[in-house]
Amino acid sequence: MTPSPLDAELAVLSALAAARERTTELGQVIALLTAAGHDPAELPVATGDRLLLALHRELTGRDIEPVLACGCGEFSTVRLGPDTVPPARPRTAVLGRAGGLRQPTYGDLLDLPPDAAGRAELLRRCTVGIPERAPAPHDFELIDDSLAGPLTFDCPACGREVEHPVDVQTLVLRGLLALLDELDHDVHVLASAYGWDLATIEALPRTRRRRLAAIAVGGD
Repeated sequence: MTPSPLDAELAVLSALAAARERTTELGQVIALLTAAGHDPAELPVATGDRLLLALHRELTGRDIEPVLACGCGEFSTVRLGPDTVPPARPRTAVLGRAGGLRQPTYGDLLDLPPDAAGRAELLRRCTVGIPERAPAPHDFELIDDSLAGPLTFDCPACGREVEHPVDVQTLVLRGLLALLDELDHDVHVLASAYGWDLATIEALPRTRRRRLAAIAVGGD
């Protein structure tokens, strides 16, 4: 039986709740993607970033809109969604005829030692074949298609091109953790007010659950 959208949403949020206090940000992302039906061990991080944007839209009903500041004093919002960013372009940096460097997967990022040793180990894991020269950290720039780094936008006030650092992984987690807090709050309010059990409350559509929780605490 195919799970309903509500069941799928609860599965993802439950996975995030379980990972929230005991894993790193990377562990939380892996838990999210696994619950959504993906295999992070073989999933390029660049592809995962796009999937995270789609998951954020699916669960929250909206896209990420970071507020960016220009030196002229103007503030702008930029919408980050699965259809507003370039599609992932899996590719390998060819370093000679016999080998090169591929994009890292989430599995490649697990259990890396700190600092320079970690960078060296990641290079080793992502090397394919036998390159004519040893890959260096700057070679990742040739294949990096992740959504972590400077976001470039044109200021609507002065027209200047402005760069702002963005990490989609962090922004998605922030939004979904806020959604999880919202769900926990609503469960507490409705269980206290009406004596409903967890399954009954979680089965409510999000908009209705929010509305009933607001009424229970004296809202309109």
